[in-house]
Amino acid sequence: YFGEVVTFDTTFRKNEEYRPLGIFLGFNHHRQMVIFGAALLYDDSVDSYKWLFQTFLEAMSGKPPRTFFTDQEPAMARASASVMPNTFHGLRTHHIRQN
Repeated sequence: YFGEVVTFDTTFRKNEEYRPLGIFLGFNHHRQMVIFGAALLYDDSVDSYKWLFQTFLEAMSGKPPRTFFTDQEPAMARASASVMPNTFHGLRTHHIRQN
Protein backbone atom coordinates (compact mmCIF):
# COMPACT_ATOMS: atom_id res chain seq x y z
CA TYR A 1 0.00 0.00 0.00
CA PHE A 2 2.81 2.43 0.77
CA GLY A 3 5.23 1.88 -2.09
CA GLU A 4 4.69 5.13 -4.00
CA VAL A 5 8.05 6.54 -2.89
CA VAL A 6 10.86 4.13 -2.04
CA THR A 7 14.43 4.82 -1.07
CA PHE A 8 17.17 2.25 -1.54
CA ASP A 9 20.49 2.49 0.25
CA THR A 10 23.62 0.33 0.12
CA THR A 11 25.94 2.40 2.27
CA PHE A 12 26.03 -0.29 4.95
CA ARG A 13 29.27 -2.17 4.32
CA LYS A 14 30.12 -3.23 7.83
CA ASN A 15 30.36 -6.93 7.08
CA GLU A 16 33.70 -8.67 6.91
CA GLU A 17 33.86 -8.92 3.12
CA TYR A 18 32.44 -5.42 2.40
CA ARG A 19 29.45 -6.81 0.55
CA PRO A 20 26.64 -4.32 -0.11
CA LEU A 21 23.65 -4.57 2.20
CA GLY A 22 20.69 -2.91 0.50
CA ILE A 23 17.56 -1.74 2.33
CA PHE A 24 14.28 -0.65 0.71
CA LEU A 25 12.51 1.99 2.85
CA GLY A 26 9.30 3.99 2.62
CA PHE A 27 6.72 5.71 4.83
CA ASN A 28 3.17 4.82 5.78
CA HIS A 29 0.17 7.13 6.27
CA HIS A 30 1.33 7.90 9.84
CA ARG A 31 4.74 9.02 8.54
CA GLN A 32 6.34 6.00 10.14
CA MET A 33 9.22 4.28 8.42
CA VAL A 34 8.37 1.01 6.65
CA ILE A 35 11.08 -1.48 5.69
CA PHE A 36 9.96 -3.18 2.47
CA GLY A 37 12.95 -5.47 2.23
CA ALA A 38 16.68 -5.98 2.60
CA ALA A 39 19.32 -7.95 0.72
CA LEU A 40 22.96 -8.82 1.09
CA LEU A 41 24.44 -8.70 -2.41
CA TYR A 42 27.56 -10.38 -3.72
CA ASP A 43 28.80 -7.31 -5.61
CA ASP A 44 27.87 -3.87 -7.03
CA SER A 45 27.30 -5.04 -10.61
CA VAL A 46 24.42 -4.00 -12.86
CA ASP A 47 23.28 -7.64 -13.05
CA SER A 48 23.14 -7.93 -9.24
CA TYR A 49 21.04 -4.78 -8.97
CA LYS A 50 18.77 -5.89 -11.83
CA TRP A 51 18.12 -9.19 -10.08
CA LEU A 52 17.45 -7.41 -6.80
CA PHE A 53 15.08 -4.83 -8.30
CA GLN A 54 13.17 -7.52 -10.24
CA THR A 55 12.84 -9.55 -7.04
CA PHE A 56 11.67 -6.43 -5.19
CA LEU A 57 8.98 -5.83 -7.82
CA GLU A 58 7.79 -9.43 -7.48
CA ALA A 59 7.49 -8.95 -3.71
CA MET A 60 5.51 -5.74 -4.33
CA SER A 61 2.98 -7.59 -6.55
CA GLY A 62 4.59 -6.16 -9.69
CA LYS A 63 3.79 -2.54 -8.74
CA PRO A 64 6.84 -0.32 -9.23
CA PRO A 65 7.23 2.81 -7.11
CA ARG A 66 6.48 6.18 -8.69
CA THR A 67 9.68 7.63 -7.25
CA PHE A 68 12.84 5.71 -6.39
CA PHE A 69 15.64 7.45 -4.46
CA THR A 70 19.16 5.99 -4.45
CA ASP A 71 22.76 7.11 -4.06
CA GLN A 72 25.01 8.03 -6.99
CA GLU A 73 26.06 4.47 -7.85
CA PRO A 74 26.12 4.26 -11.71
CA ALA A 75 25.37 0.51 -11.80
CA MET A 76 22.35 1.04 -9.56
CA ALA A 77 21.02 3.83 -11.79
CA ARG A 78 21.40 1.72 -14.94
CA ALA A 79 19.68 -1.26 -13.33
CA SER A 80 16.76 0.77 -11.98
CA ALA A 81 16.21 2.43 -15.38
CA SER A 82 16.18 -0.99 -17.01
CA VAL A 83 13.86 -2.71 -14.52
CA MET A 84 11.60 0.29 -13.70
CA PRO A 85 11.63 2.46 -16.84
CA ASN A 86 8.54 4.54 -15.89
CA THR A 87 9.75 5.28 -12.36
CA PHE A 88 11.35 8.65 -11.54
CA HIS A 89 14.87 7.99 -10.23
CA GLY A 90 16.09 10.65 -7.82
CA LEU A 91 19.25 11.02 -5.80
CA ARG A 92 19.20 11.13 -2.01
CA THR A 93 20.11 14.60 -0.73
CA HIS A 94 22.51 13.12 1.82
CA HIS A 95 24.75 11.85 -0.99
CA ILE A 96 24.46 15.08 -2.97
CA ARG A 97 25.58 17.14 0.06
CA GLN A 98 28.36 14.67 0.77
CA ASN A 99 29.81 14.88 -2.75
